[in-house]
Amino acid sequence: MTSFSFPTRDENGHKGTFGSVCVIGGQRSEDGAVMLGAPALAANAAMRSGCGKVMLAMPQPLLQSGLSMAPVATGIELPVDEVGRLIPSAAIEAIDTHAAGCRCLVIGPGFGCDWSQQQILATLLSREDRPIILDADGINAFAQLESGQLELKAPTIMTPHVGEFTRLANANGVSGQSVEALAQALGCVVVLKSSTTHISNGVETIQDDSGSVVLATGGSGDVLSGIIAGLLSQFGVHCVEHLLQAAVLGVRVHALSGELFASEFGNSGMLATDLLDRIPKAIATLKKGV
Repeated sequence: MTSFSFPTRDENGHKGTFGSVCVIGGQRSEDGAVMLGAPALAANAAMRSGCGKVMLAMPQPLLQSGLSMAPVATGIELPVDEVGRLIPSAAIEAIDTHAAGCRCLVIGPGFGCDWSQQQILATLLSREDRPIILDADGINAFAQLESGQLELKAPTIMTPHVGEFTRLANANGVSGQSVEALAQALGCVVVLKSSTTHISNGVETIQDDSGSVVLATGGSGDVLSGIIAGLLSQFGVHCVEHLLQAAVLGVRVHALSGELFASEFGNSGMLATDLLDRIPKAIATLKKGV
């Protein structure tokens, strides 16, 4: 089914062998909206995809609730001020202290895109040390950054839906819906999520038609970002060389997980959590090529 191979699994490996993922997300906005599920979904999806360990970095008042939804994760408290806004410098320090060993980062699920989030994002994207999967509010925060605020050096995979893609393209002077053009402009891998998904690193562009309407449910995209991160981390110290590979495989695993649900229950009514238990079977099926 694919010319892209999954990362190998050392039979003598341990949890450190298969890499760690840190998911940075979650927020309680000033108007009272709370977003907890998105980062937990991404963290659980990374583990279901085979990474060895996962960390959840969330605003301190929300972290315990987030960990209750992703109990295998380790938590990182991101400090907030008296009204609950993230403190960028302290949040970066906490991430640097506790997630230094993580092989890749997922930034954006339920994160918000205000000034504090933009500063955290700009700092992490300016570093070359590890790959970043940028999703949801991470993409929206990125699109709001002034060009002088951003130096994009991190090896990055962005996973926008059509609306987020349009905001990214407009912010970066890319006309039309060319995934390849946006990937070239940003120097990263772009995954444009839709009924037909397009994945491009600016040189090679792959169209994937395996998705279906069953995936049209809240939280589905957060699961995709976790799958991609979980697969990418397993490529080890050379994971930067496998960004396009992890993105394509992640899209296919995500789609097949949805198909497995649909084969039992039809193409409506799926919760994003229903995808999680089906990820290992989807990976096993794709590895067999059946």
